[in-house]
Amino acid sequence: MFRPAAVFRAALLAALAALAAAQIVTDAPPPTSRGDPDLPQTREKFAQRSPACVACQRAVAHLDENMLPRVFDERAKAARGGSSEYGTFSKIIEEEVSGMCRAQTIQMERDTRKACVRMLDSHEEKIVKAWYETAVVEEMNAEDETNMNWVMCSESRGIAKACPDELATLDVPTVVRLETRGRFDETRRRNEEARKRRRGDDDAKNRRNNANPFSKGRDGLRGPTGSVDERAPKKMTQREIPRPPIGSGMLETFVSSDFARRAIGGRDRGGDADVTDVLVYFAFPRKNPAKHAATMDTLRHVSNAIARAARTKPQVDKGGKDTRARTRGARGPKSPAGELHTTVVAMIDAERNEIPHPWGASIDGPAVVLFPASGKEKPRLLPFRDAESAQDLDRPSDAPTPADALAMLQRSGGRPETREAAGVAFAHMEQRTLEGAGRDTLEDEHDEL
Repeated sequence: MFRPAAVFRAALLAALAALAAAQIVTDAPPPTSRGDPDLPQTREKFAQRSPACVACQRAVAHLDENMLPRVFDERAKAARGGSSEYGTFSKIIEEEVSGMCRAQTIQMERDTRKACVRMLDSHEEKIVKAWYETAVVEEMNAEDETNMNWVMCSESRGIAKACPDELATLDVPTVVRLETRGRFDETRRRNEEARKRRRGDDDAKNRRNNANPFSKGRDGLRGPTGSVDERAPKKMTQREIPRPPIGSGMLETFVSSDFARRAIGGRDRGGDADVTDVLVYFAFPRKNPAKHAATMDTLRHVSNAIARAARTKPQVDKGGKDTRARTRGARGPKSPAGELHTTVVAMIDAERNEIPHPWGASIDGPAVVLFPASGKEKPRLLPFRDAESAQDLDRPSDAPTPADALAMLQRSGGRPETREAAGVAFAHMEQRTLEGAGRDTLEDEHDEL
């Protein structure tokens, strides 16, 4: 017998089940599968991002790097029983979000800068609310940490709806890694083009010399022919060079065999580099002698200034125990005087030493890279000052200045001791030194390594 009530009830239950399933799909968290950053297709898609997507992901990285440490420091202060003004968290988040478009990585590209301003004008309140819920309201459980790239940038669910979901699932360290690799790839491409031009010039010069058998070198005989690259020494591993005393302000020298241990660290490599801010200069002294001399001059000033700023007497309690605040990455080797080794400035001759993979995958020319403490997966590249039209020139003025290096350490150092020492060094250094005055006199200097 046909029963309309039973049929209607079954249809209603089916409709409710479908609605519930749709709601579950709608509220689903971001997909757990992420694009592999080492796959060419992921890197290609990442390189083809729209200006809006670039602006969104760089804004997330900027806030993750600059705002979250401030919030976490304030939370730790409150947890220790310290006083915290009402509304402090909101004030920090609103201040950082309102200024996120002034980040250097966003300002340096016009289209990205404009896209960021449009995003901020349209969604500032939502962005502030999302970061407040993530940084303050949520329990900071590493296993359940919210992916703010997804929250802000996802094309289907994000606030700005700026990036394809495949790219929005990438976490901040992966985005920064891809950004850094992209800059390295671009630098390598320009260096390769410059090398081809130099080889063409050398070939033309060799043909002229061969056509003129009376051409002579500086000693009266025909000088060596061939490009600088052909005369460069073959790659090899130099002997390890002992590290200087802690706090001496001397540059350290890395080689292939100890690079990972002294620059990256970690349990599987030994050492304490994983909790030390390490600024590494990848040197090409024979290909770029002028840039090399100026960069070494910059790093000597920076290393000495950081060491002077960091020299403090150890603070101990009545029992003789060190009472200095143990902040992020505060463990580390101590000198006999009790000083903590928090910042290292070093160089490695990339013409003589193979850089271990993956850190040397894109190093094909002079580069200065910061490997922050507790954040080795997020290296920071310090750009040289080459004009776009003069990438193939070797000029001392193209090397970073002490001001450039100290600013990056103060902004991106992984340890509060590094950021504080860089700020003090910046304030106390002479203006002429900060600006790299007198570097043109280093044109003919060659440092033998």
